[in-house]
Amino acid sequence: MKKFLKSNWILLSILAIAALFRFWQIGHLPGGLFPDEAANGLDLNSILKGQIQPFFERGNGRESLFFYFLAIPVSLFGRGVWQHHIVSAAFGLASTLLTYFITKRCFSKNVALLATFFMAISSFAVTISRTAFRANTVPLFATLTLLLLIKFFQETDNKKRLWLALFSGVSLGLNFYTYISSRMLIPLILFFGIILAYSQRHRIKELIKQYWKPKLAFASGFVLSFAWIGIYFLKHPGTFGGRAGQVSIFSPDLNQGDVVGTFILVFKKTILSFFTQGDLNWRHNVSGAPFLSPFLSPFFALALVIFTAAIFKLVYDAHKRRVDEKTCYQALIAVWFWSMLAPELVTAEGIPHGLRLIGVIPSIFILSAYGIYLVWQKISSFKYFYNSKVAFAAIILASLFLYNFYLYFAVAAYSPEYYYAFRSDLTEVSNYLNVRNDKSKTFLSLDAFSVQTVDYLTTEKGNPYILVVPENTYQLKLAKNDQVVFTQSTIFDVVKFLKFHPEAKLVKESKNKWDQTVMLVYEQK
Repeated sequence: MKKFLKSNWILLSILAIAALFRFWQIGHLPGGLFPDEAANGLDLNSILKGQIQPFFERGNGRESLFFYFLAIPVSLFGRGVWQHHIVSAAFGLASTLLTYFITKRCFSKNVALLATFFMAISSFAVTISRTAFRANTVPLFATLTLLLLIKFFQETDNKKRLWLALFSGVSLGLNFYTYISSRMLIPLILFFGIILAYSQRHRIKELIKQYWKPKLAFASGFVLSFAWIGIYFLKHPGTFGGRAGQVSIFSPDLNQGDVVGTFILVFKKTILSFFTQGDLNWRHNVSGAPFLSPFLSPFFALALVIFTAAIFKLVYDAHKRRVDEKTCYQALIAVWFWSMLAPELVTAEGIPHGLRLIGVIPSIFILSAYGIYLVWQKISSFKYFYNSKVAFAAIILASLFLYNFYLYFAVAAYSPEYYYAFRSDLTEVSNYLNVRNDKSKTFLSLDAFSVQTVDYLTTEKGNPYILVVPENTYQLKLAKNDQVVFTQSTIFDVVKFLKFHPEAKLVKESKNKWDQTVMLVYEQK
């Protein structure tokens, strides 16, 4: 044990930092459950009632793997906000660890430690990890699949190779239960399969004979894990594409008749999001902050150029019937990045969109780590730099830590917009409704989308309220002691309500720490 701790203390320290960034204050940061997050809970309600299926069609369709993990804390601790966020945080932590293993396999331990540290503290990765969306399963299962395939090609023991091939297939199949962007693994794997086969085209028959068992194991594992959702898609073909068609660059409503121009604009905004302005949505990113810190982004750019060039070198080498291992790994990371960029590049809504880019998270930190390590190796041998390089490295890493810590735990944590982005007011409202627990005499003024949060958080009390369309709240016919509950988003409807119900009295007002009103309760006297 002492030997393990001694040889891995840096990695363990980084994982502790990753856990700190993902779990610290998670009970109230973020402070609410956005309706899309709560919709997962509504599907979970169905699962807990015995409706076991691989895909749920609420909200344009949702793959269900995340929900089954979500069932664990909900079953143990009940329905609540933090029960959802710890699941996505756990996926974020596990993805960080797997990023270490795959980077170490492809490059070196030092590059792997850097990539893991950058991912551990990234405000972009942390924000996504603390948002309870099923997309958080993508980095984990994509990285796991590629790691298993790399281990397969590196392994020399035939028995172990069979198991690795089987588990690779299973892992690839499981990606279809995560989020639509994970499907880009298929062209990624096909590209490398074709290139590697082409490089050995002079001995195809020998390779077929040598690899037929691993190929069969891989295919069996994939079919075994994919079959459940595959059958579902066959029976419900409209669910396969989900919302993709609605936000596509090919939609006339979004491209104004200029598909090429729209694509160029999306591409420009997406690439710049790593350097200048990232996603403005607080649920996906610290609003407006670039996805990479200003210090890391130049090294990311350097490595991206090198690794993208490696794709062309790999194709050229394959034509010459040779494959260089270093080139292959560099090309793999580049193809990983570009393929996982595709789900955003073919859409034209909310660009840049951190959630659609979630699949690139491991690759951007591997690229950044490789770039900075490459430059470090060049400058660390300089005579006047050699004696101070440890101190210089410590300053850089500490600065990155403080920069990202400040972005999330200061900028985001103290921004009322962040809390409203997660609709923390709906948690306050749900708590009040659960305590009051008088359905026949309680009216909730709220829209059909937002009510998903209240619907889920009041499940155990049987949803003790009557939903009212906000703009029609004034039309209510109230009896004595009836209460009408307004949320932060429907407070403006109070003015008209009081005009028609002057006898209604304010019996409760709740405010957040910025002194903003998040709930008003009026009672008919």
